[in-house]
Amino acid sequence: MILVQDLTFAYPDGTQIFDHFSWHVERGEAWSVIGPSGCGKTTLLNLLAGLSHPLSGRILIDGHLLQRPRPRTGLILQDYGLLPWATIRANVALGLEIRAFYGPDGIHSPSDETLSDKEERIEYWLKRLGIHHLANHYPHQVSGGQRQRTAIARTLALKPDLLLMDEPFGALDAVTRQDLMQLTIQLRREHRLTMVIVTHNIEEALFLGEYVLVLDKPAHRMPTIVPNPYFGNPSCRSDETFLDLCRQLQQLMGENTREMA
Repeated sequence: MILVQDLTFAYPDGTQIFDHFSWHVERGEAWSVIGPSGCGKTTLLNLLAGLSHPLSGRILIDGHLLQRPRPRTGLILQDYGLLPWATIRANVALGLEIRAFYGPDGIHSPSDETLSDKEERIEYWLKRLGIHHLANHYPHQVSGGQRQRTAIARTLALKPDLLLMDEPFGALDAVTRQDLMQLTIQLRREHRLTMVIVTHNIEEALFLGEYVLVLDKPAHRMPTIVPNPYFGNPSCRSDETFLDLCRQLQQLMGENTREMA
């Protein structure tokens, strides 16, 4: 599904983040990406989304060279990315409205896209995410968790096959965060999504990723990959082997990192 080959990337000031870095993700897998602030987690996500471009090397998604954002990739951000002047319903409909405007051009919309079910999709995801009763509210009138549900609904209404999430639950309280993490796991399974989620929170990474990609200090050359037997299991937090894995990831991230939920 994702193939990163010999990727080199640097910031405009010359700071090198990736140096001939290679990594791959199979279709249907769930990955967490963790590391300290400034290590390049969001940069990697932007590269996978086609929003940034490597200096050399290449990224293939589903066998195709990534040169621009692809219609089947869904991106969910920490700040939700909602239009403050639009209702919850209008925000959920936004991506579909853009696709309707451009048509199935293969750039803004998949070439095989049909939108005859646009209204049904909107209604389905409003109900599925539990925000149908808020459809006529504006983002400032609902909670952070409800805004994040709106962002998820807007993305999944586009029927992505790859879901990229950048610190999506970091600003939420513990109860809401756990609820949305459970929902994300459930939706991923239902729709057979490939998922890559960036987080700085070790326990969140272990709940959401079958595999954990650990980034420490750039430049990154070889991927550090930790298989995770605790994926989707919220009841393991008192398990000593789980705590040992948390400590292992903490050490891999670098001795200055101390974040654990």
